[in-house]
Amino acid sequence: MIREAKNRRMLWCAGLVLVAFGLFAYLFLWADDTFWSVLAISVAALCSAAIVVEPEGMRAALRLGSPRSPLTVLLLGAGSAAFLYGVFALGNLAARGLFPFGAAEIDAVYHQGGETPRWIVASLLLLIVGPGEELFWRGYVQRRLSVATGPTSGLILAVLAYTGVHLATGNFTLILAAAVCGAFWSLLYWRTGSLWINIISHALWAAAIFVWWPMQAG
Repeated sequence: MIREAKNRRMLWCAGLVLVAFGLFAYLFLWADDTFWSVLAISVAALCSAAIVVEPEGMRAALRLGSPRSPLTVLLLGAGSAAFLYGVFALGNLAARGLFPFGAAEIDAVYHQGGETPRWIVASLLLLIVGPGEELFWRGYVQRRLSVATGPTSGLILAVLAYTGVHLATGNFTLILAAAVCGAFWSLLYWRTGSLWINIISHALWAAAIFVWWPMQAG
């Protein structure tokens, strides 16, 4: 009975990851003008499905971690976001300087949903996309895979899945960036055990790199 329940949960997890692949493929290939709204809806749908199929586990994910004060959680989240932004600033310079296609691929990322007002993009990233992606990819996928295969294997598989949903873009620079982000946040979650630190980190980093201090040319 216990094994059947575990197998059923893994099947749900695999199914939702496949759904994520389909949603992100549509997002990157066909949702250009509505990119940010479709992204927010997709992430919200994935989170809702994860909560429905595994409510107790999702609640546990939001409670796990050693006791920390809210200020400590905020500082760790903001500090990790700043660190990752710095990594991307260096990566931006390297990609534009070393790869003949780097500049075009980076700028192409910023053209998606370019007509959406910046305040709307920032709001979606801070309130839905950043928190939602952490809730789904780390709080659900990585946690479920770690329970089934072990912490190290679960982390690696989660990073591969998070990177994989970006393959549809055909944008090497973006895929590499997704791999870096996936590895960073998966390691952060594994190390701290706090989904809240990840949520703050992801939300602030995304708003910074896409709205507040973007890295496109010009």
